[in-house]
Amino acid sequence: MSSGSPVRIGIIGAGNFANTHLEEYAKVEGVEVVALCRRNPDGLKAMQDKWGIKSGYTDYREMLKSDEINAVDIITPTNMHHSIALDAIAAGKHVLCDKPLAMTASEASEMLEAAEKAGAVHCTNFNQRGRTPAGQMKQLIDDGYIGDVYHMNIYWYQSHSIDVRPDAVSWRFQKEYGGGTLYELIHTFDMALLYGGPVKRVTAVAPTMEKHRPFADAPDGADVTVPDSSGILLEFESGAYAVIHTSFVSRGLDENNNSNVHIDIAGSKGRLRSDSLTVINGINGEGNRDILRPVEPIGTYPQPYQQFVEAIRDGVPVRTSFEAGLEAARVRDAAQLAADTGQWVVLS
Repeated sequence: MSSGSPVRIGIIGAGNFANTHLEEYAKVEGVEVVALCRRNPDGLKAMQDKWGIKSGYTDYREMLKSDEINAVDIITPTNMHHSIALDAIAAGKHVLCDKPLAMTASEASEMLEAAEKAGAVHCTNFNQRGRTPAGQMKQLIDDGYIGDVYHMNIYWYQSHSIDVRPDAVSWRFQKEYGGGTLYELIHTFDMALLYGGPVKRVTAVAPTMEKHRPFADAPDGADVTVPDSSGILLEFESGAYAVIHTSFVSRGLDENNNSNVHIDIAGSKGRLRSDSLTVINGINGEGNRDILRPVEPIGTYPQPYQQFVEAIRDGVPVRTSFEAGLEAARVRDAAQLAADTGQWVVLS
């Protein structure tokens, strides 16, 4: 695109989650959100009025015909990501897609191949790298703070139990929409790959504790068709390993009234641990037995929204590309297979 021209984005799936995306784009220079798409016309108009966006569509295919936009941001349910992304790429648009990138690694691979063949900028919205200390911990590891990675614990507990979250909606618990702890909390696989590199093999347990429950959109109850808690063990090609624990049925919040991911990484020279959304505690130095203390991060970690815009505008490489989404999907697929079979699954 020409120098000085803003990146013009159309959002497909302008529901509640779109507010977060719009807030993030407002922080980035050289970008304009110029169009929204939502199947519900009343909801679409409300979002247009709220954000002052003139162009609105109820069919994303009509949006893709517009020369007004050169990029799209897909925030639909996961089962729609694959088809919409392929259509957008075929229409000559750059694509940012929410996580999980697709329903399977095979679909994610097709999306990556299509984007690269078309020369489109592609980005997976692994926004927890920037929202939490996850990305800054990666920068400290790359700087040698803990030496070689030995092992890590990553856990994320969310309170969606029947009596705790009566406002929960059913799609979070339905297989066909990409719900459940293995899909929705795929951020944890992205983080493990970020720190540990390629995964050699996976084993997992992924039960459904609350098999039938009421939801805000199904007050008489519906079957839960996905895991609502998961325990995963990953062994990396390096010999390091990760223990990942995710849950929708863990009660309680932290002192800041949040339910956030926690990361603890040990290495040959030290250790790093995330505490809350802002604090990184750590220790380094061989044989050091002192108390973990706050660690100053090395700069900031750009959110995918910023990466996406800068890649289109300035050619800056995207750190959370479709490739990152594909690698996380491969681990997710392997974890589900391991849970189904009770065996280790080797990743090629």
